Amino acid sequence: MQYEQVALTEPKVIESTLGIADNHDGTYTVTAAKQFTRKNDQVLSMKFTKNGLVVLTGYLRMITETE
Repeated sequence: MQYEQVALTEPKVIESTLGIADNHDGTYTVTAAKQFTRKNDQVLSMKFTKNGLVVLTGYLRMITETE
């Protein structure tokens, strides 16, 4: 199972994405990627336990509810 969301557009950036993948070993990988027009792509991946992912999504919910 893998989910991916495309972010808002930015100047000189082809596409920015945030993805979450189930590693099927009790961990999840969160990956942020930026594709540039004339530069090397930037990719950052972080591995979380299920509890860590729950905390991360809780932070996101808290941020969006206060606005």
